[in-house]
Amino acid sequence: MKSLERLDQWIAGKVKRLSSNVARSPQGQELLEIRRDILEDIRNHIEPKGGGKWTFPYNEIEIHVPAQDDAHKELLQATLAGDDGLEDDIEALLGEAGCAMPRNLSVMLDLEAPQFGVSYRRRKPPSVVPTVAARPAAKLIVTKGAADPSEYAIASDRVNIGRLKEVIGEKEGLRRRNDVAFDATETTVSREHAYIRYEPNTGKFRVCDDHSARGVSIFREGRRIGVPKASTRGAQLQTGDELQIGDVRIRFEIVES
Repeated sequence: MKSLERLDQWIAGKVKRLSSNVARSPQGQELLEIRRDILEDIRNHIEPKGGGKWTFPYNEIEIHVPAQDDAHKELLQATLAGDDGLEDDIEALLGEAGCAMPRNLSVMLDLEAPQFGVSYRRRKPPSVVPTVAARPAAKLIVTKGAADPSEYAIASDRVNIGRLKEVIGEKEGLRRRNDVAFDATETTVSREHAYIRYEPNTGKFRVCDDHSARGVSIFREGRRIGVPKASTRGAQLQTGDELQIGDVRIRFEIVES
């Protein structure tokens, strides 16, 4: 695991990046301090596994934050839960610490608690394998740039996006096929730029940057969300998201049945 000082620096940097979004609200500083306290508490619960390895031995985290009133409760819910919420921060922190992610990690928010705190549990796996829901119908629509096809119905758990239909290596031959293939003239798109994957266990789609040169961004409701480069976790997608891939754009949509 990285030193506590390095992890503290990572937490401080994470909170600083968030400050521009929430510090403008009247209770922004309180929200940032709560987020920092939670991440530091989780950092302190990472345990040595032996052989220089580390583990987070819990798969259920319950965060207790006393809400003062209904308005305060709504603010806490909006800031700490959902997209860009604590669950993503926690997973990123454990990854930064070099700690394997617990399977089916659950993060719950208790806003009726009398005092602030974080509790941890080891939840036993269910004895019955849960039924996997059918993958929702979804599609990609190219809104800027020349691509074949310009509209693609997602029919598998992985969709490759890049320049050219086939990526050929000098030594290994065929490296990959792109499902959404941009024209050779779209030079801001890497040949192996990105991919979208579906998670059957969560029912979510995520976009991942595949070591691209120009990166991937999500534009959602006027906000720009950067996708971590070369990360298999990527970023969760919502219907209507616009993906910026180099200089081209693709819209992701869930198709209503």
